[in-house]
Amino acid sequence: MTSRSHESSCTLYVVHWLRHAVTAAGRLATMEAEDLTSTDRKSAELLADTLAHFAELPNWETVTLLDVAEHATPMPANENFAVYCTCAPA
Repeated sequence: MTSRSHESSCTLYVVHWLRHAVTAAGRLATMEAEDLTSTDRKSAELLADTLAHFAELPNWETVTLLDVAEHATPMPANENFAVYCTCAPA
C-alpha cells in the first residue's frame, strides 16, 4: 500500500515506531498512563487513528502491520528527522 522510506536496520524504520505505539497504547488502556510522555501519547493516538482509518476501507482485511506502521509513522524521510536516519548515504 505504501512505499518504505528507510531500511529495516534504520532507527527510523516504521516497525520501530509501531512497536513503541503499541506499547504506549497498551499502557494507556491499562491505566498506566501517568508516566507517558507526549510522544507516547501522540504515538498511541496515531496508531488508533490509523486503525480506524483502515477499518473503514472496504478491503481492510488485506492491510498488514507494515501498512499500518507506514501510514501512521510520524517520521517521514525529510529534514526534520534526517539526523536520526541510519540508512541514508553519508
